[in-house]
Amino acid sequence: MFETIPWFAWIAIAGIIVGGAISLVGALNGRKTELADALKQNAEINEKLIARLDGIDSRLSSVEKTLNDIPE
Repeated sequence: MFETIPWFAWIAIAGIIVGGAISLVGALNGRKTELADALKQNAEINEKLIARLDGIDSRLSSVEKTLNDIPE
């Protein structure tokens, strides 16, 4: 079967296979880039959330201190 394919056809077949492999690797690399961007954005949001929670915690501590300082 393969003996009937001329030598120059093998060049085209190899080109198609290599092109497909390159396209597959490029697509997988693009997904990794999108995932990395999403994780970076998620990390930034988490940092903002932690900062806000720290602010709330400090305000709550000051309210607790004020309540504890009220004489009975």
